[in-house]
Amino acid sequence: MPDKKKLLILLLQLVFFVFVTSNHVYSQIDNSSVTAVKGGSIDTLAVENAQKVVRETTGLLEKEINPKTYVLGPNDGLLISILGSKSKQFELIITSEGKIFIPEVGTIDLKNKTLAQADEIISARIRKIYRADEVNVLLKSIRNFKVIVGGNVKKPAIVPASAVERVSEIIDKAGGLKFDASLRKILLFRENQNQVIRIDLMRFFMTGDKEHNPTVLGGDYILVPPSIENESFQIFGEVLSPGRFEFADGDSLSTLIRFAHGFKNTSMLDSVEIVRFEENGSTYRKWIVNCSSWKDIMTASAGLDGDFPLKSGDRVFVREIPNWQKKFDVVIKGEVKFPGHYVIDQKTIRLTDLIERAGGFTSEASLEKTILIRRTETGIFDRELERLWKMNKNEMSESEFQYFHAKKSEIQGAMSIDIARVLKNPNSDENVILVNEDSVFVPVRKLFINVQGAVNKPGLVVFKPGLNYKDYVNLAGGFSYKADASATIITKSMGEHFLAKSMNYKLEPGDNILVPPEKERLFSEAFTTFLTVTTQIVTMLGVVYALVRLK
Repeated sequence: MPDKKKLLILLLQLVFFVFVTSNHVYSQIDNSSVTAVKGGSIDTLAVENAQKVVRETTGLLEKEINPKTYVLGPNDGLLISILGSKSKQFELIITSEGKIFIPEVGTIDLKNKTLAQADEIISARIRKIYRADEVNVLLKSIRNFKVIVGGNVKKPAIVPASAVERVSEIIDKAGGLKFDASLRKILLFRENQNQVIRIDLMRFFMTGDKEHNPTVLGGDYILVPPSIENESFQIFGEVLSPGRFEFADGDSLSTLIRFAHGFKNTSMLDSVEIVRFEENGSTYRKWIVNCSSWKDIMTASAGLDGDFPLKSGDRVFVREIPNWQKKFDVVIKGEVKFPGHYVIDQKTIRLTDLIERAGGFTSEASLEKTILIRRTETGIFDRELERLWKMNKNEMSESEFQYFHAKKSEIQGAMSIDIARVLKNPNSDENVILVNEDSVFVPVRKLFINVQGAVNKPGLVVFKPGLNYKDYVNLAGGFSYKADASATIITKSMGEHFLAKSMNYKLEPGDNILVPPEKERLFSEAFTTFLTVTTQIVTMLGVVYALVRLK
């Protein structure tokens, strides 16, 4: 039993160690430069994808190898064929000293030689020994070696690499860049050639220039420094990807625009503004440059006219062409043949033009009720109305109540237009020029008067010209015994209210007649209801008292 217990504890410790170790490994990976995840956080999906990409692309070729640029090294495999009277073929591996041995030919030193140079050297040596019609030197297998990665990467390490992998791929093998790492000032120390190569991954990924992301060699040391926040330049406005970018020596205006993926169609190219701060950091100067010939900057291979170097801290502003294909549209709804949105030319299209484009009115259209709303005049804040909304009616003065009563039924933006008159005379002032976001509503022609309230048969009554409100009340069964006939109200379809007996209005189809009940009757009904409820409560209390007495 004690042995089993120890074994169980050991297994649990092992599981815990694996869990902690795996979490530590994953915590070393950050893809903020690709996924926009903030520093210190982990995008697990991006991590998994990055690891998968590293595994799947290791050793893969971008395209055929260029013999003039591929530098041979230890463990590269060569296939040498000699064609002649006696053809021969040799499969050879370059030794750790950078040499190969060919039988009957001897040892050949290929250290730091390109594949093309090796072909010349080997062919010349073979022809001294063999009568060869043709000698071919082919690269059969690509070597693997180690590269050191340090600095602002998540996992500084010595990683395996091949001669066809680039600096960015090796950095990915070291866990990727930290969120504050420089993309543009990476250093590649090439020991066997005693040189330092500056790597600019931003320029590589933005422009595809492979010189800024070279392939690695055995023994290379890649150092990733931190980025310096104030060493940057910015671009704003009509470019595809505006923002702040890390600055590096040699950057020009075209560099920054390419980083921003070029201009939009809406860019005003003849007046690109440059702002540059002076040495004191508090004053600046600005000037305008003409980039009209740079429209195809992303595909231009040659130098651009007028390009010039930028400095750290420079800011570039690309303006928008005023009213570039700006869309002005209006809407017409209701009883027209083709309701919907219509694009208009600002300051040229009139109301009748819109009606004509919409196919004209239907047979059910109510011309007298058609309304035009100017949205540019809606949503205007009325401080006085807002104040009155918070007051009780009895707190208002007579003028305040009148103002409140008039404003609360107002239709903001509604224009006073007689469509029938406009159609008869299109040259009248009422045939207004439409502006952006105007809306026209053509309601259905109503053939009824709506009679409601304290009448015997409330409902819709067929409109008949010449009848007054009492006639329509009689057609609705007359006033009920509760009616306050003198307080009858006429409500027009546009929201106006009139006391019916004033007769200072004209009844039209769609109007409403409302007959309120008498106030006294309202009180008496409420009092009757109160007495009924009180009586029921007293009766119930009496029953409860009797039941208690019985017990």
